[in-house]
Parts: sequence; structure tokens; C-alpha cells
Amino acid sequence: MLRLNQLRQILKAYDLAVESTGRGKHPFKVRGVVLGTDRQHSYPLKVHGRNPEISPSYLRGIVEEFNLPEDIFDRR
Repeated sequence: MLRLNQLRQILKAYDLAVESTGRGKHPFKVRGVVLGTDRQHSYPLKVHGRNPEISPSYLRGIVEEFNLPEDIFDRR
């Protein structure tokens, strides 16, 4: 599984940012422009802690929501 800091590094190459909302069930959100469009989007992450692991279901959701390459998280 991928940790939050690793996710930030990978998404930075695609001009996507992981931002802390600091509250609620989804304390982090991935924000940025959907690849191939001009549409701004955000995707909530339900993780808690300093450097939590991100589950594969959330990673799949990020790939689908932002039109990222399917193997983006396999390349690390």
C-alpha cells in the first residue's frame, strides 16, 4: 500500500495536490484539474493520522476521477 507522503510525490508530477481540510470524515482531499480537460475537481480521502496508508480503492478512485494512467501507482 501507498502512504500519504508517497501519494503526494506521485501526484505532484500531474499538478495535483493533497490538501488537508482538517476536519470531518474526509480530512484530506486531492485537488486539481482533470487530465485532458479544463475541469477542476476534488476527491475526498478518508484517512487519519500523520502518514496513513491509502487503500487500493481510493487509489483506483483517484485514477478514475482525474483520468490518470492506470499504472501510475505501480511505477514507484
